[in-house]
Amino acid sequence: MMNLQTTQTQFYADTVNSQFHKQQSHYVGLAQRIRESISGEAWKQSVIDDAIDSFKEKFSHITKWADFTFCKSGVTTLDKIEIDITLQRMLDIIHACNIIDHFKQIMVMPICVYEDPARPGKYICWDGQHTAIVLHLIASRALGLDITKCEIPIVVYQSNQKSEMRECFITLNGPEGKKGLDHIDKIHQKIFGVRTDGNTRADWVLIEEKQQALEGSKIFLTHEKFGNTAEPGAYTRTDEFLNDDYDLEITQQFAKCFFKLCRANRPVQPKESWMLYEFFRLCKASKITVDDAYISSVAKSLRTAYNNDFDATDLYNRAKTSYQNWFLKNKPNPDGTLWGISYPERRLGMTFFVEQVAKNMTSPVPKLANGLWPVPAKDLL
Repeated sequence: MMNLQTTQTQFYADTVNSQFHKQQSHYVGLAQRIRESISGEAWKQSVIDDAIDSFKEKFSHITKWADFTFCKSGVTTLDKIEIDITLQRMLDIIHACNIIDHFKQIMVMPICVYEDPARPGKYICWDGQHTAIVLHLIASRALGLDITKCEIPIVVYQSNQKSEMRECFITLNGPEGKKGLDHIDKIHQKIFGVRTDGNTRADWVLIEEKQQALEGSKIFLTHEKFGNTAEPGAYTRTDEFLNDDYDLEITQQFAKCFFKLCRANRPVQPKESWMLYEFFRLCKASKITVDDAYISSVAKSLRTAYNNDFDATDLYNRAKTSYQNWFLKNKPNPDGTLWGISYPERRLGMTFFVEQVAKNMTSPVPKLANGLWPVPAKDLL
């Protein structure tokens, strides 16, 4: 049985979400960016080692930096490039190593940089982080060269208006060329945009406010490419988070309910996400008052059924079995088979979910206008 009086003082989500609490740009060198992105995780170091070995074998004829024939619009050396981590997506080690694995000189584009008076002598990268990191790895690891002597092509932009660069960065990294931004990358950029640039675009502000709701309940949005999807509080499904049908209030209710279910000691289950979001949307449509006490009663009902937690996958499987049993007896011209049955996931799941919540609580629950079947009480936990 899980102890609700947990003594946990540091949540994993706090560590991940802390990156978004930078009110000013934060600069790091390329080597530091690599070290921090690896962060002691052996699998990331192994991927880099394999990519470097592959590069050495494939390009054994390259022994010095002058052997490369990069385009020239402007040049600087690798040690003068800095990453504004609030203006870039999180470094994707896998993507960087894929570039090394399929390295072609002609694909190396100039790094987009600007000059910041606060960082004299440095060029701040606002687009091309992965290219810069790849070149740093090749120079320092594959060739063992002094990065202060390795020149790379750059395009220097006169504007230092990060708000403009950020919007341009999102547009440039679309499906038409370079590695496209995943939803998680766009979310991160919008959070940074509001918190570090003061961007007031309504859709960006809403994302940042929803992020606050997750942070308050020790949840962090992530993606499998970051290697932390199994950590407590990990939330990989962005569908409901980004869906305009679910407003800020519903996101807040979802986050609070998740924390009350498990104290954020496990990842958010994908089905759990849409079940909770949709339940609270239905509550709003039914004009049910959803305050902290109501959220607690919902969580308590589910915890009563599921031994002090909630298993959305198990609930859905029970719902499917219950529906199949009903269908066998009630299909037109019953023939003892499931021939003709279909499984509309949301409708099926919510029909059972609402009844399961209702079983162990006295507060009202939404009435479904399109329930798929009458759920027998014996099928509920």
